[in-house]
Amino acid sequence: MKISDANLKIILDSRLKKTLEASLYADLRGFKRGLTRISAIASVPSGKSKGTHEAFVLEPKLAIQKFEEIKPQILNREFNSQEEFDNFLISLDGTQNKQNLGGNLILALSLAFARLMASVEEKELFQYIRNNFQFSIFNFQLPYPIFNVINGGAHSGYQYQPAFSPRKSVFLEFQEFQIIPEVKDFGLALGLGQEFYRKLKEFLEKKFGKENVFLGDEAGFSCSFKNNEEALEILAELITKYNYPLRIGLDVAASQFYQQPTTNNQQQGYYLINEKSYSAEELKNYYLKLIETYNILSIEDPFYEEGFDDFAKLTQNLTQNRRETLVIADDLTTTNPERLKTAINKKSGNAILIKPNQIGTLTETLKVIKLAYENNWQTVVSHRSGETMDDFIADLAVAVNAWGIKAGAPAAPERLVKYERILKIQSLVQ
Repeated sequence: MKISDANLKIILDSRLKKTLEASLYADLRGFKRGLTRISAIASVPSGKSKGTHEAFVLEPKLAIQKFEEIKPQILNREFNSQEEFDNFLISLDGTQNKQNLGGNLILALSLAFARLMASVEEKELFQYIRNNFQFSIFNFQLPYPIFNVINGGAHSGYQYQPAFSPRKSVFLEFQEFQIIPEVKDFGLALGLGQEFYRKLKEFLEKKFGKENVFLGDEAGFSCSFKNNEEALEILAELITKYNYPLRIGLDVAASQFYQQPTTNNQQQGYYLINEKSYSAEELKNYYLKLIETYNILSIEDPFYEEGFDDFAKLTQNLTQNRRETLVIADDLTTTNPERLKTAINKKSGNAILIKPNQIGTLTETLKVIKLAYENNWQTVVSHRSGETMDDFIADLAVAVNAWGIKAGAPAAPERLVKYERILKIQSLVQ
């Protein structure tokens, strides 16, 4: 296929930050209709809580300049496959971490190309992606939605403390407090998530006052909780009260509250939670207690982004206790094959979070997922805190039979569009 035209523009994400949207065009000649122009658009999200090893993000205005430089080369050749197109972009960049063109520019073009090829081949996007996924999957399995209903850490929206409030304003260290419906039907799961979200809002507004309940970056609620346990207790109480088939998940994002060693004599850093210091061993035991108390189904990034051995110890303890808990690596692995290989070799978890903009192309993303599956790791496809109305990750999650999809709370439009796309796919495959 030859791309007949290409454009790139700056748009705003859900945090009103600048990001990129790419448009690609192809002219197809048919026997009856003559020349037909088809088009495809893709936009890229941006993360506030980023792993150090993610692909480089180019400032959008500079990305426009870089795009204009490479545009003639994109329009000057035929591309016969997704891998050929993606590898061409990688070669144009010429750096290990996409520092020349930027992972954001490359990904916008890669995803738009995938949509364009799907249209050319007259396939749904998830079908096209699956055809490019070099791993045998025999049945469609829709992912479990993972709803981020309370936002803490870098995603917190809490900014206000009432003048005479007896409660101290506390910045929750844990980044995401999630609910995960344990039902197979995605429509039912989404309905459960939305109903729980409404019940949680009512509960929080009654407890903290309507004026003291805010929305975080991913449309989860943010309030002046006393500590992380209070947020967990509220979720557990509501689940029990209404007998919902829900489990709790956590994205701890521990790199955000990890304190690096400050002196040469200090061998290890520590974790600061609610003004208390924890060693890695103490934090592991704290997590084990929380997992047992609140029947937690998944825990993401429980240690900082270089803590491979600490991840491994927690995973081993959970296995020994016969708890089927997902230990999900995100900042640890950053959708990067070399980081994932290290995690696999050290047994630092049993699931990886997949964020295409961490690596920069669809082809590389699929190779990381394949590596995970070859080593019996689960995958969870994820959005970012700064999102757009693009629903690409929904098709990706379905195409690769991901265990779960994280797209935020079941409320804001840039989050709902991902969940609603899976509902549409469900109607197509049933």
